[in-house]
Amino acid sequence: MKKQGLNNPAILAAAAASTPEGQKAIAKTIDTANDAVSGTFSIVKNVLGIAVLGGVAYFGYTKLFNGFTAISEDQKYTPSNVSSGLAKAKAEAIYTAMSGIGNGFNLVKSVLQYVNGERINHNGFIRIYNAFGKRNGAVPFSPKMTLTEWFTDQFSQSELLELRLIIKDFF
Repeated sequence: MKKQGLNNPAILAAAAASTPEGQKAIAKTIDTANDAVSGTFSIVKNVLGIAVLGGVAYFGYTKLFNGFTAISEDQKYTPSNVSSGLAKAKAEAIYTAMSGIGNGFNLVKSVLQYVNGERINHNGFIRIYNAFGKRNGAVPFSPKMTLTEWFTDQFSQSELLELRLIIKDFF
């Protein structure tokens, strides 16, 4: 038995498109697709805007309230000869010496010179620097400062020169 009528879907679509109802259906489908694309674009635009705003807010917050970025140990130099625990202890001793009356230069100098009978190396100082972090200044309401900022704030040029001879290639 032979089927009668239009069997090809392309012919059916062409026939439907030629009628006013078919043209309305096609226009409605195109409008729906355009609305979906513009809605998706709007969502993506909003998400990207929120992400950029969040990134800027995070950057501003860290710079304003914390701002300390730890320094990675330098692979060009020998590994640190100061353990993490000792670095924390030395950072506390330095802070205590500088935050009291006077600048405590002689104590700071002695803390930075040796560990287990040998000079503190470059990466050892980096560990002490990172353990120190950012700390409040000696004067109330002064900004938080890193170890080298404390040195610059507390010590004279001649004292800084002495520290630079002990801690080479750092500040």
